[in-house]
Amino acid sequence: MSLLVKAAINFLLSHKGRNAFLILGISLGVALIVIVQILLGSLQESNETTISDIHGDYDLVVGYQDGHKSLTNKELNTITDMEEVETVTPFLYPYLNKEEEYDMWGEPIYVGFNNDELAYEYPFVSIAEGHFPKAGEVVVSPTYATLKNLQIGSVIEMNFPPYGKEKVVVSGFSEGDEGLSNMVIFDFHWLQEATLNVGKTTALIVKLDDIKKKADVVQQLKKLNQEFFIDQRLEVDNQRNNIGGLGPFVQGLNIAIYLVSALILISTMRMSIQEKQKDLATLRLLGFGRKHIMFLVLIETLILGLVSLIVGIILGISIPFFTLDLFLGLMNVPNAGIVLPYQDILLSLGIFTIVIFLSSLIPGYMASLSSPIIIYRGVKSTQDITKRYVIISSLYVVLITIIFACNQWYWQSRIMYVINAVLFIVLSFITIPLMFVLFEKVISYLDRKVKVRAEILLATKNLLRQLGRNVQISVIFTLGIIITIIGMVVLTTVKEYTTNTIMSTYPNDLKVVSIKSQVEEGFPFSFYELVNEKPNIEAFFYTNEKVFQTINLPLKQGVQDEILISISGINLQYSLDRNEVKVKDEISLEEDLSPNGVMITEDTSKKLGYQLGDVIEGENFGNIDGDDKRDFIVEGIITNSKHISDEYKIFTSKKIMGDMFDVDTLYSVEMNIESETDQAETIEEIQSLIQEPQYTNTILYNRAEELNELEEQFLQRFFILYLAVGLIIIFTIIGLMNSTASSIKERIQELSMLRVLGYTKGRLFSLLVLEGALLTGSVGVLSVILSTLSAYNLLLGMNAETIIITPNLLLGLIISSPIVGVIAVLFPAIWVIKRNVLEGIR
Repeated sequence: MSLLVKAAINFLLSHKGRNAFLILGISLGVALIVIVQILLGSLQESNETTISDIHGDYDLVVGYQDGHKSLTNKELNTITDMEEVETVTPFLYPYLNKEEEYDMWGEPIYVGFNNDELAYEYPFVSIAEGHFPKAGEVVVSPTYATLKNLQIGSVIEMNFPPYGKEKVVVSGFSEGDEGLSNMVIFDFHWLQEATLNVGKTTALIVKLDDIKKKADVVQQLKKLNQEFFIDQRLEVDNQRNNIGGLGPFVQGLNIAIYLVSALILISTMRMSIQEKQKDLATLRLLGFGRKHIMFLVLIETLILGLVSLIVGIILGISIPFFTLDLFLGLMNVPNAGIVLPYQDILLSLGIFTIVIFLSSLIPGYMASLSSPIIIYRGVKSTQDITKRYVIISSLYVVLITIIFACNQWYWQSRIMYVINAVLFIVLSFITIPLMFVLFEKVISYLDRKVKVRAEILLATKNLLRQLGRNVQISVIFTLGIIITIIGMVVLTTVKEYTTNTIMSTYPNDLKVVSIKSQVEEGFPFSFYELVNEKPNIEAFFYTNEKVFQTINLPLKQGVQDEILISISGINLQYSLDRNEVKVKDEISLEEDLSPNGVMITEDTSKKLGYQLGDVIEGENFGNIDGDDKRDFIVEGIITNSKHISDEYKIFTSKKIMGDMFDVDTLYSVEMNIESETDQAETIEEIQSLIQEPQYTNTILYNRAEELNELEEQFLQRFFILYLAVGLIIIFTIIGLMNSTASSIKERIQELSMLRVLGYTKGRLFSLLVLEGALLTGSVGVLSVILSTLSAYNLLLGMNAETIIITPNLLLGLIISSPIVGVIAVLFPAIWVIKRNVLEGIR
C-alpha cells in the first residue's frame, strides 16, 4: 500500500500545474458550500435580531381581551408546565371593557406587568426614563406627564374602582410612542390588590424553547380553552419565513455544486490517465494487477479530493470574516455577526466527501480495464460516435418534439408539462456529441461549397478528436446555463406573480385585518371612524362576512357547477357618489337598496354570469342561524373596483349586514395615504392606534413594505444563484483549460509542424482560441434554446399565468458563451506559441 501511495504522489507531482487548477476548482466548490451555509446562518441570526429589536423576543400571547375574564390557576399551571414553553410572564387589564361600569372613560388604560426580562420584550413595557414601577408606583407616558404637569417622583391621585382614589408615585416615563400615550404601567401584583383582582390574570406572554413548535403549542392552547384569544404573531412569522425559505433553494444549488465538482474531478482524472497510459501499461507489464492500478488511481484522486476539501474549508470559513458586510450589504440585510452552523456545514461536507469518493471510483475502474498491449500499439486520434447513438438520439429528438406539440395544442396536461421540462433538460445533455458531429459536417459541407477559412475547418475537426473530454466539459457548462435560465426565469416569473398578487390582495396602501377569520367576530367599527376623520387618509371598510353556496350559478366555474361566495358590508356610497355603479330604479344612496339588495363588481359579473336585476340564490354554509337559503338581488354593478378586493364576493351596506345577519364588526379596513410627505407619520399613527386594547386583534399590512420585503427576498435568492452560476463558469474555465493544456501536450508535434509549414504564431493562436470559442459557443446556443423550452414547460406545469423570459438574458448568455471558451484556452494557447518549434517537433 505504501508503494501505491508513493507512486500516486509521484504521478501528482509530475503534473503540478494541472492538479493545482483541479484543486482550485474543487476547493472553490467546497468554499461556496461553506460560505452559503455561513451566509444563510448569519442571515437567519440577523433576521432574528431585527425581529427581536422591532417586535420583541416572545412568541405568543394567550388569554383574553376583556377585563371580565381571567385565566384560571389550572390554565396558568398547564401553560407554564408545557414542555415546549421556556418561560411566561402575566399581565392584567383590570378595566378593559369595564369603562362604562366603573366610569373610567376619562382615565388612561391601566396595565400591570411583572418586573422580569420577558415583560420588557412586550412593546408596552418601554421605559425611556426612570425605573420599573414598584408597589404604589406608576410609569406614565410623556403626553400624560405634560398634561398633568408631572415629573419623576411626583405624586398623583388616580381612580382604582371599586376602592376609589389612591395616591401613587411616578417612577418613570414610557417611550414617546403615540400608542403608549394613553397607557399607564403598574406592578402586576400591586395592581391586582388595588383593583380587587387578586389571583386574576388577563393574559400570558409566552416564550417557547423552539419557534418550530409554535403550531403544536397553539393547538394545545385551543384544546385547553376554545375561548382563548391567541396572538400567534403571524407578521413576525412571515418575516422569519422569508429567510427560512432560502433553505431549499440553497440545498438545490448545493446539489448542482456536488454534481459539477464530481464531473470536473472525473474529467481531469480521465485526462491524467490518458496522458500516463504508457506509464500504467508499464506497471501492468511489471506485475501490477488491475486492482493495483485501480487503487493507484483511487489514491491519487482521493488525495486531490482531500487537499481540495481542506483548502475549501479554510477558504469557506475565512472569506466570510472579511466579506460578510459586503455580502449582507448587497442583500440589504444588517450584519448581526458571523454564525457558523456546524451541523449544516458538516452534513454538506460529508455529502461532498461521499461524492468525491464515488467520483474517484470511475476513473480508477476505467484505468484498470486498459490492456497494456493495446496501449503500446497506439490509440485512435479521433473519437467517433456510433451509428446506434445517432439513431437513438435522433429518435429521442423526434419523440420529445411530438410529445411537446401534442401537449401544447391538445392535451395541455400540467403533469406532461413537467415531464416535458425534464425531457428537454435530458435532451440538452445527450445531444451534445451529436451536435458536435452535425456542426463539423455543416462546416465541411460549407467548405466544399464556399471555402471556409482553414482555422475554422481545423477547429471543428479538433472538436471530434477529443470528443470524450469536450463532452464532459460541455456537460459542466450546460449545467451552468440550465441553472441560470431556469433559475432566473422561475424566480422572475414567481416574483412577477407575487407582485401582482400583492397588488390584488392589497389594492390600497394600508390594510388593517382581524387576526381571526372573515366569519368570526372582528374589531369595532370605531377604528374606521377614527382613521376616516384624518384628512390625508381615504379609508374603505369591510365588515365580517357570511358565506353561502350558490344554487343558481349562471356560468360553470371549471368543473364546479356551484361555488362558495361571501357577502360583506362596504361603503357603497363611495362608488355611487362617483357614478361608478350601473344601477336600476335610480338608486343614488346606499339606503335606497332593498333589504336584500347587493352589488357586485364588473369582474365578478363577467366571471360568474350574474347581471343587473338577477337574483343570487345562496344556501347556508353553516355560519348562519335561521333560514337555510337566502336570496340577494343584484341592484348595482360596480364598474371601477380598483380599490376593492372582490374575488368571489358580493357587497351590501353595513346597515343591511346588521339587519340581515346581526354583523356589526369589521374584518378589515383599507386605506390610501393621499399625501406622500405625511406618509411615514400617518403609518406611525395607524401602528399606534392598533396598539390600543380594543384593536390589538388586528394586523397592519403595508403594501410598500410587502413589496420591499419581496424585493429583498428575491435579491437574496438572485445573489446566491449568481454565486453558484459564477462558480460553475469558473469550473468550466478550469476544466476547459486543463483539457486544452492536455490536448496541446498530446498535439505538440502536430502544432509545431503547422508552424514549420508556414503557420504564423498569430494563426496558430487564433486556431486554438477558435477551438475554445466553438466548443462553448455551440454548446451555449443549444443549451439556451433547450433550457428556455424547459423553463417554459416547467412554469406551465406550475400553472403560471404569465411567464417572464428576458430576451436580454438569453442574448447575453449566447454572446458570453464563446467568450468563456476564449478565456479558458487563452493561457495554454500563449504557452504553446512561445515554445521552440524544433523542441516541439522532437
